[in-house]
Amino acid sequence: MIDVTKLYRKLLRLYPASFRQEYEGAMDRQFRDEQRDAHGWKENLGLWLHAISDIAASAPRELIREIGQDLRFALRVYRRRPVSAIIAIGTLALAVGASTGIFSVTDALLLRRLPFGDASRLVELRFSPFSAGNGHAGFAEWRNHSSYLDSAATFSTSEMNLNSGRDALRVRVTETSANLFSLLKVQADLGRTFVPEEDRTGENHVIVISHRLWQQAYGGNPSVIGSVAHLDGAALTIIGVASSRFDYPGNVDVWAPTVFDFEVIPKHGAFIWQTIGRLRPGITMSQARQEFKADVARVNPKSLRPDNSSIPKLIGLRDQLSSQIRASVLILSSVVLLVLLTALANVAQLLLSRTSERHQELALRTALGASRSRLIQQLTVEATALTMSGAVLGMIVALLVARVAGAVMPAQLATQDYTLLDWHVLCFAIALALITGFAFGIIPTWLISRIQPSTQVARMHSGTSEPVTGSLRSVLVGLQVAFTLTLLVSSFTIGSAFLRLVHTDLGFQPANAVTLKVSLEGTRYQVGGAKWQYYSAVEERLQSIPGVRSVGAVNYLPLSNSVLMAGTIQVESGLKVSGVVLNGSMPGYFKAMGSELMAGSDFGFDLSKSPEPPVIVNEAFARDSSFGPNIVGRRIIAPWTSRPYLVAGVVSTARMAGPEYDGGPQAYWPVEEEPPSALTFVASVSEDPRHYLTQCRDAVVGLDRSVPVFEVKALDQSLSETMERPRFYTTSVLFLAALALLIAVAGVYSTSSRAITQREHELGVRIALGASMQQIRTLILRQGTVPVAFGILAGIAGAAGSGLFLQHLFVGVNVSGVMTFVVPSLFLLFIAVCTAWSATTRVLTIDPIEAIRAEH
Repeated sequence: MIDVTKLYRKLLRLYPASFRQEYEGAMDRQFRDEQRDAHGWKENLGLWLHAISDIAASAPRELIREIGQDLRFALRVYRRRPVSAIIAIGTLALAVGASTGIFSVTDALLLRRLPFGDASRLVELRFSPFSAGNGHAGFAEWRNHSSYLDSAATFSTSEMNLNSGRDALRVRVTETSANLFSLLKVQADLGRTFVPEEDRTGENHVIVISHRLWQQAYGGNPSVIGSVAHLDGAALTIIGVASSRFDYPGNVDVWAPTVFDFEVIPKHGAFIWQTIGRLRPGITMSQARQEFKADVARVNPKSLRPDNSSIPKLIGLRDQLSSQIRASVLILSSVVLLVLLTALANVAQLLLSRTSERHQELALRTALGASRSRLIQQLTVEATALTMSGAVLGMIVALLVARVAGAVMPAQLATQDYTLLDWHVLCFAIALALITGFAFGIIPTWLISRIQPSTQVARMHSGTSEPVTGSLRSVLVGLQVAFTLTLLVSSFTIGSAFLRLVHTDLGFQPANAVTLKVSLEGTRYQVGGAKWQYYSAVEERLQSIPGVRSVGAVNYLPLSNSVLMAGTIQVESGLKVSGVVLNGSMPGYFKAMGSELMAGSDFGFDLSKSPEPPVIVNEAFARDSSFGPNIVGRRIIAPWTSRPYLVAGVVSTARMAGPEYDGGPQAYWPVEEEPPSALTFVASVSEDPRHYLTQCRDAVVGLDRSVPVFEVKALDQSLSETMERPRFYTTSVLFLAALALLIAVAGVYSTSSRAITQREHELGVRIALGASMQQIRTLILRQGTVPVAFGILAGIAGAAGSGLFLQHLFVGVNVSGVMTFVVPSLFLLFIAVCTAWSATTRVLTIDPIEAIRAEH
């Protein structure tokens, strides 16, 4: 049977400590008396209802009143030591802010709901057992008989020219099976999405446009439904506008149900299909993977061999959307966690010192009748006020971190933007502040439990502490040093890797160059010799701009994230060079790029006078061919034709993907021979290229407004964008390591200074007995550096483990070599010794007579 009086006493715990101390006994006696006088269940029920309503009405009011008193007292306490309070709040603001900002990225990628119906059952089939090239009938046959998928859709994404009667635009287009929207369970904001019949040829001349494109190109006009737009020259009817929350598979402007039809929109270059599906009800991810593997083994068993670099996989759609930056985000989260723990150890040390300094005050309040729960509440409120202040200021830091992370590591979908205005993120920040505040309240609680008011009031004075308290502070210092050393080694490693990237020879000069791209798909220039005429006209217009020194053009520009076409080329000797990037260029391109011609010459301007068409190879190709620079004048046979080409020159190897990756073999053929549908022009200018962006764009747009001109930027801007992520990672780790170092220095200084305060009487006795100031300082220094030394040993172990994760940030990061650990360790030890030695300066001011007298 339930003891109702015990239950009531538990309810009284809802009141704050001082209220319970004064009124709990009387309220308990009154309740027992009323409960004893109550007869029948109706009177007992009325008694309980009255008691509960009274507690519900008065407990929050009393709690707010008492917490208000505690906050005012905490303000007076921190006002007496403003510097240490400001340092603690600033440290927490940086640590909590960085943690919250990075958590906003984690929330967007891993926690926030995707804008699809029942998104948890959506999967991507990497290298699926079906190819869209088999047509709609084959796809439908495979999809309808799948044992693990309820439905599936396939699509391919590329860039195309859109002409809607205004200026031509370059847009991102997803050609898909007609069931993509129904599979994802999303609806159009305006009009409709595709119907199953629109998978068939003749019924698929329709498109759905994105909400963003509707606003930008059509001004948000509802009459856009039913109008005709031209994609690469194909006339298609707009039937719907997608939801503003939908842009899957990522920044898509147009969706067309033409993935099975190669005639409606002509296909050019690489065409890569992706397949997604929805698991059947009752099928787990593990079961689906087993059945998927069996499905693949039936269709293409060779693809499952362990030596295959592209083994088919079935993964959750959320994992697929976050796969590119998932590891990086988790690593940054770990780094921020180390800084947060360092900051928390510092604040814990501050509060520990504060409580130790106030030992006499707490003992006196206990002797005067204050309950331990009341003191615990007071100290917990003080700690929570400190952490909440840091958390509030930290939201400014978090906002900055989220914005920078969003620019450097953009999420694949618009709905995955990194925002603090999300309940996950806000709850994280509040919980972090509250939990740390309550956790810090535990340390003073432990100290309060050791207070013996009957004896300690008389004999203790401010600044006295027990040995175990000093040991706890030493442990906190050791932890700070360990975390800091791990971060220092990480920053040393990642900084060295970034410097290597910065000083990498790119094979071209990115300074003072303007780049812009044009595409002739679907325009009047895509047939006959009109392509070359247009490209020549563009070259002339750019060359006529004052300040432009040279102009060239190329198929694949370095740093442009293009899908590169590669093949195998046979050299005259019979040797074959594989993995050669086949690139077309115009005369003047290498000069405009600042690429060095290592041997031979550039293309001539008249191919008709050459009995054999020229080709220019890079150093990597010349090296792999075994001829080196002597390859000039030799013949090669390219995969696109059996006609021999004559090597006219050797040019420096350009790192197409940026400084992180080596440049492979490349062969440049003259685009005049067979002009492509798109080219990127490069104009070398005499001044800051940003001053020429508008002039260059207007010069090309003025030639024909039906041809889209896009990606107009300075070449060094492209390099900066390529380096954005390594720069962000490097800057973040260096900043966090510096912050942790400052926190650790503050901790070491505080511990050394505190040790002097606690041992002032002992030191006075030593000095009175003849010990020199130098001996005293050395003694304190030796004792103060012991936790630092243990922290360094622990930090070395942590730093060694960090190398396994840092390599996921960018290429070239690797924790190895003795100096990687020795240099940061010696640096940290030097800083710690200097800090502790500086703190011992206070020894010089000790008067031994006063120190001895102060103990009595």
